[in-house]
Amino acid sequence: MIKQHSLLSPQLTKIALISSLFIAQGVMAHGYVSSPESRSYKCKLGHNTNCGPVQWEPQSVEGLDRYSESGPADGKIASAGLSQFSQLDEQTATRWHKSSIKPGPNKFSWHFTANHTTRDWRYFITKSDWNPNQALTRSSFEAIPFCAIDGNQSRPPVDVTHDCNVPERSGYHVILAVWDVGDTVNSFYQAIDVNISGKGNPDPDIPDAQWQDIGDLNPTMNLQSGDMVKARFFNKDGEQANLTTSITINSPQEGQKNNWPHLLATEINNQHKSLAAGQLGKDGKVVPAMGQNNIYALKTSDIRRAEVQIVKDQKPDPQVNVGGLKDSYVIQSNEANVDFTLTSTEKLTVDYIVFDKNNAQVAFGSTAVNNSTESVIINIKNAKPGNYTLVLKTKAFSLVQQTYEFKLVNDSTDPGDDGKDGQYDYSFPEGVSNYKAGTKVIQPKNGKIYQCKPFPYSGYCKQWTSTSNNFEPGVGSHWKMAWDEK
Repeated sequence: MIKQHSLLSPQLTKIALISSLFIAQGVMAHGYVSSPESRSYKCKLGHNTNCGPVQWEPQSVEGLDRYSESGPADGKIASAGLSQFSQLDEQTATRWHKSSIKPGPNKFSWHFTANHTTRDWRYFITKSDWNPNQALTRSSFEAIPFCAIDGNQSRPPVDVTHDCNVPERSGYHVILAVWDVGDTVNSFYQAIDVNISGKGNPDPDIPDAQWQDIGDLNPTMNLQSGDMVKARFFNKDGEQANLTTSITINSPQEGQKNNWPHLLATEINNQHKSLAAGQLGKDGKVVPAMGQNNIYALKTSDIRRAEVQIVKDQKPDPQVNVGGLKDSYVIQSNEANVDFTLTSTEKLTVDYIVFDKNNAQVAFGSTAVNNSTESVIINIKNAKPGNYTLVLKTKAFSLVQQTYEFKLVNDSTDPGDDGKDGQYDYSFPEGVSNYKAGTKVIQPKNGKIYQCKPFPYSGYCKQWTSTSNNFEPGVGSHWKMAWDEK
């Protein structure tokens, strides 16, 4: 007998087992920087927009460990080299929302959705002369971390906070927080966008003025001509209506989502001395930017919060007239064609969905209507007799929904129907409390019609619940005591 040998040497087998263990455990380890909020966490909070899938899982920015000796490639550091999170690698002076911090002692907090044995945490900061409009590379950051915390190869609590001294900087910088997991080959990368307060004098009329971030101007959507955007300001007593600043969109170009925030920020800066909107530079000046802008108030001001309100120009709802929709349609060869017309004086797309009596979707589609009347035929396959609901939805300036009900009935001329006339009072179990001697119902489960027997058996006809169906026509164990098949 020939003895079979493993294709792997004992050493390779051991390595394979260890690698499998690392992979299995690595999937479990996840976390993000919760304060000051990291770039990915701000995506989840909505402070950063157009982030892609990282908004759902800021804890999953995981790549190879031991930055900067290895780790993600230059230009892909913020995403940890993961293509699904590549939006995080965009880098301009105005792309990301920033947290305001000061040099010196600061607290950095992590939240772990799956805490794990830890080697260490390390924090790197961009150099004083870094270019915020270039992709993040190793040359963007100081080579030595300004803060390093030993993990002692132990599992941290779900939330952990580190005390770190941030170097002297001024203006916009990126802090790269790296969590080196202790028993896998991966690390978690969190880019943190910060404004570090300097000693600049943003307004010569206000000595030693300093700004505090009180809100955001986010490029959330494109606007239409006639729409209005307001910046509203609040102190501890409530809204200060006299400070409200607004713009009205005059053209589609002004309404582009990267344009109108710049216009509103400019208007805020023109109208106010103690309020500003834009990006805070190293010189302490706040300059409006395309896309995302921060809203600031002087620390000497009592304003503590700003909100942005979009007021849509109220245009009339799109009108779609439905014609020719019947109360009932006939089932033929297990199919039914529901036909009707749609008429509109506008260019619209009308979406439709058909639901059966159990609210299961049985058909859907859409039809374009351009200042015309269009015929629609909805084919329902495997059709069953009973009640149905048609939902029409139209979106132009606003969403308009219309709902209609109709029935499907068996074809009385269908040979397979055994000559039944297809007429009935209810589709079982609808109206069950009203059943009496002579009541006719159609049983959707088999398409047959049953008539409630005369007294004294008619009382059984209404004795039905979803958990007690002994007298259910054609189905229950004692249905013949209550019903006659027609």
